[in-house]
Amino acid sequence: GVDMNDDMLSLARSYQSEMASRIGSDRVSFRKAHIQDLKLDLEVVDRYLTDHPVISSADLSRFDEWKSEQRNKAPLVADSSVDLVVSNCVLNLVEESDKRILLEEIFRVVRPGGRVAISDIVSDAPVPQRLKADPALWSGCISGALQEESFVNAFTEVGFQGVSLAKWDAKPWQTVEGLEFRSVTVTAYKGKGTECIDRGHAVIYRGPFSQVNDDDGHYYPRGQRIAVCERTFEALLDRYPENFIGIRPHGEVEPKMWCASAGTRRPASETRGGEHRSRESSGGCC
Repeated sequence: GVDMNDDMLSLARSYQSEMASRIGSDRVSFRKAHIQDLKLDLEVVDRYLTDHPVISSADLSRFDEWKSEQRNKAPLVADSSVDLVVSNCVLNLVEESDKRILLEEIFRVVRPGGRVAISDIVSDAPVPQRLKADPALWSGCISGALQEESFVNAFTEVGFQGVSLAKWDAKPWQTVEGLEFRSVTVTAYKGKGTECIDRGHAVIYRGPFSQVNDDDGHYYPRGQRIAVCERTFEALLDRYPENFIGIRPHGEVEPKMWCASAGTRRPASETRGGEHRSRESSGGCC
């Protein structure tokens, strides 16, 4: 867990032994940091400031240099080190200028293939400046709420894939000046970042829609054998097996860098005899 508040950290740590006994091991820790700066350990910062109080502009410059060095040499949360990030009603409390930085930090620390589940309050229209400037509404998770579409798009803009609205409250949490504010949960994952290599794979989109598109610019017409690279094949079949049928090539295919245009069909002759991956159990129709 990450928090910048000493009281909240103390409260969480007071339950640490109880949590360890319940889950069977002591593998939970609570760290002091700003969530938009997960490289900088604020407990280390506190100790530094005790020994090196900042009382001049020169001290401030040295402090800034020290922080930069800490981030580079001893990051609190290392790159690509986290399997899952869970957050509840936090993004709206971050300054508007820091919201993208926060999501970039989350993307940085999530390992390739890792996931996020972020719950927050969103608005059905942009929050006007007069509401953003209201301190009472800030503490009520209103002033800093992102508009619902902007909230979803923010995840794709920093690089997440498979961004989905996993939860959407039917009723507004609050209505302020005619704007509806409700709780939603977005889930997404970080791509594995491997090269796009063509090894002869194909997928078939099952339906029910005539066609679907992904965030990489690929599109999949219903019922057609569409050529995909190995990376896309594994991502689609791992994440969405109920939506796609995967077809592996029959035998070894010489790998080559992917160069086919989106929507390229894979002739049946190239995959005939290959393994078909399909979620439903095997069995004939008669």
